[in-house]
Amino acid sequence: MRNLLENARRHGAPPIEAMLDAAAPDLLRLDICDRGRGVPKAERELIFTPFHRLPGASEADGGVGLGLSLARQIARRHGGDLVCLPREGGGACFRVTLPVISDA
Repeated sequence: MRNLLENARRHGAPPIEAMLDAAAPDLLRLDICDRGRGVPKAERELIFTPFHRLPGASEADGGVGLGLSLARQIARRHGGDLVCLPREGGGACFRVTLPVISDA
């Protein structure tokens, strides 16, 4: 979550919103959205590749292209996922889904 919030602050534009809800009885959904330039459709899967950065990005912008890859790996190892979605009206949304673990 920290990586997604930092990316929204660094690469996006206000307002930055975080929304948490139950997508299903056994699934939590966290969306972190901004009003920046967004992520082009052709890049939405590539940005999760280690060391990949959007065209025009540099290390001076912060990061080396590992954060999203690691965040997705962590989500998947917990039985969830991380995807990048377009935001209506401009910007990007990063959605983390995680299963709800019950003791029952």
